[in-house]
Amino acid sequence: MKKIGISIVCLVLLAGCWDRKEINDVAFIVGSAIDMEDGGYRSTMQIAAVGQMGGPQGGGGSSGSKAWHVESAFGRTIHTTREAEQKHLSRILHFSHRRVLIVSDSLARQGVIPLFDSIFRFPQNRLSSFPLIAMGEAKEVLTAEAPLERTPAEMIRELAQMATLEPINMRIFVYSLLTEGIDPIVPAIRKIPAAANLKKDQKTTVELAGIAVFKHDKLATILEDRLATGLLLAMGQARNPAIEVMVPGEERNRRAIVLQISKSESQIRPKLKNGRIEMDLSLTMTANLAENTSDYDSTDYRWRALLERAAEQRVTRLVEDAVAALQKHKSDALGFGDAVHRRYRSHWARLRDRWEESEFPQIKVTVKSDVNMENDGALIRSLDRKSKELKPSS
Repeated sequence: MKKIGISIVCLVLLAGCWDRKEINDVAFIVGSAIDMEDGGYRSTMQIAAVGQMGGPQGGGGSSGSKAWHVESAFGRTIHTTREAEQKHLSRILHFSHRRVLIVSDSLARQGVIPLFDSIFRFPQNRLSSFPLIAMGEAKEVLTAEAPLERTPAEMIRELAQMATLEPINMRIFVYSLLTEGIDPIVPAIRKIPAAANLKKDQKTTVELAGIAVFKHDKLATILEDRLATGLLLAMGQARNPAIEVMVPGEERNRRAIVLQISKSESQIRPKLKNGRIEMDLSLTMTANLAENTSDYDSTDYRWRALLERAAEQRVTRLVEDAVAALQKHKSDALGFGDAVHRRYRSHWARLRDRWEESEFPQIKVTVKSDVNMENDGALIRSLDRKSKELKPSS
């Protein structure tokens, strides 16, 4: 009898449904957007419509009814916006599935620490979500169509992962924010028309616009196109970028060669020279020949050497321009200060207070690039041109 009594007590204590939450009572937030509005914040949340997430069509958001719903509310603080949204929702807001947090560029220029204070105090918010900066209103980006995904938040998450070699999530962003001598970066996105050449198609989509660089917690600038490529090359975070190289002698005909960088590494070496800090930035890259519209034969060793030197000059110029942009906006996104701190601790203690305003913008940076072309592709020469002989170097 004693054993039976203990068994009954254990069964009562192990009952597992006393604190359950039905899925129909929960609103799963998959993406959030925050904008400035009238001295407060406009918070927009994308909620997954669980009943529409599955289906025989599989992936993609073009099967008819939307698999997501958007709610928006205004508040003086981030927490009050969440409370305001909850008042007109029949389901309990749940944030553990949030994948992206989008902040408008105008709000980011004011500083993001007040936003993160409320977010990190709430245990449901995960550090694996991706922060992004929207060029324009963040809510507009979150409401774009998702042609290939179930929700726009999922599409934006995929873009965030493709922006850099190592995706920048909240954990990495906060680490850079709290580390002395380095400023954070995050991907920048914007809303654009989809299939603009089709007049009947009025859908919209989202594209990667560049890299947003910060000074402390405030947005300093957004680097686009070649400046963004140069920054990511300098950081060793470029994901297979394409480098267009003009071979000497072909500039007039605009016949370019495109190299696809398959592997890249960067190394920062600070040095103390005559009491001043200087930086050596070394880049080592492996490239594949992606396109050749010139007259040169890729099997000629002299041509390969010429191309590699031209590619090194191109990469060096891209990185130098990106470094100059960072110095102009006083944003140490490459972590020069952190490198000095690690190698010259006593010297760093003397210049840390003036590093961002006077030392970093004036620091001399020497960029050295080494490009090795290892793969020519299936074609040896252009199909419509004869091979052009190179003159022996004198």
